[in-house]
Amino acid sequence: MSLTIHGRAWVDGALKDSSVRIEDGKIVEVSDENKGDATESIELGPREILLPSAMDLQCAMRDWGEAERETVETCTKAALAGGVTAIGDQANTVPRIHTLELVEKRARDVAETAWCDFGITGHPPSNPDELDRYREAGAFSVQYFPWDLRPWRYPRDTDDSQALFKRCADLGLKGMIVVDELGFQGTNLEEEGETYALQALLRRLDPAFHVRVSVTQPTSVATLLEHRERLPNMRIQVPHHSLFADRESAYEKIGSAAFHVPPLRFADEVAQLQEYAKEGKIDVIVSFHAPHRLPDKFSAEPIPGEFTPKAGYSAVELLYMHTLTKLGIETTCRMLCSGPAEHLGKAAGSIEVGNEANLVIVEEDQGLAEQNIHVTGSAGTGVWKIDPSQWHTKARVTPFVGERLKYRVSKTYLRGQEVFDRSGDSFARADVAAL
Repeated sequence: MSLTIHGRAWVDGALKDSSVRIEDGKIVEVSDENKGDATESIELGPREILLPSAMDLQCAMRDWGEAERETVETCTKAALAGGVTAIGDQANTVPRIHTLELVEKRARDVAETAWCDFGITGHPPSNPDELDRYREAGAFSVQYFPWDLRPWRYPRDTDDSQALFKRCADLGLKGMIVVDELGFQGTNLEEEGETYALQALLRRLDPAFHVRVSVTQPTSVATLLEHRERLPNMRIQVPHHSLFADRESAYEKIGSAAFHVPPLRFADEVAQLQEYAKEGKIDVIVSFHAPHRLPDKFSAEPIPGEFTPKAGYSAVELLYMHTLTKLGIETTCRMLCSGPAEHLGKAAGSIEVGNEANLVIVEEDQGLAEQNIHVTGSAGTGVWKIDPSQWHTKARVTPFVGERLKYRVSKTYLRGQEVFDRSGDSFARADVAAL
């Protein structure tokens, strides 16, 4: 079976009138002529664009002990509805994934219920010897939260961090590190926690380690760029909310639910991060999808051993279209499509011959003004806003609620198979693969 999609497409860094032919799940031809000899042919509308689908490499699928907050099924369906066809799980499930047995079980369970491609991430194992078999068990990455790392002031003569990172590199295990200093939380040094933690991390990283370093401040991005030559396999990662939500506006919009760790930054820092993104200084952005229920986000009743309110927001379903709206096609596709694919070494993330046909048809809005519903009887066709009530994820708290979107997903394809259609809000199950 073959499929041809003809119309405007993001090819070779530009929007071109193109014909994209797909066979056996791969792109086999990209041309400027619609040859029309495929089993199925789709002609895009005047406001439709064919883009590569997104890859979200840090997204909490939850499930297991937290199924009331999110399940693999609801999270991966939400991803497809947002134009994301691959998710890298965030390893903060209950129970904690820090044994070989749990990595294997997580890989099996997710494979059975996921609606898109997936990657399993493990915490550093409680038994260090098990790290040797993490990749074999199904983990594509090891995730280091601040509590998995040595504090910034740890004595250098007993610091084993560099040896741990070198071992990951030798085993071919990719990594992801969330940079923060937990000891500074709740103190007047909280704003500087990332700076201290990053300085300590940089002296410990092994140059061979393929690792994403997740930071939230422009000064951190600048510091990482200074070490790029010494650390050629390091990728600079920034969460979606750090690019677009400043502290003052987020708290004004959703109150105490805007709480986050690391904290939201100030407006000037957010603006600088956006400039860095446009300049190509940020390699990857992620949703940092943290699916919490309304009581988790708005309750004032303390939960023993947990933050109150819970830190984080739902983001997987808005990640791609919101970033497109804010930063445009070129910057967004680099950080959400080709950047993650390059980090993983996968033939994906762009519309070119030989790549997997993981694609999304997006529709541009008409640029119309929003209408007064009491006067017109409608908010207006072609006016799309971030509306959590329409989401497929269970988690529906975001500081971006109500923001207008310039793009929305019409259809999503996983290796050439249509897996989401907005017209009927319908999903189709395809064979999924591990990252």
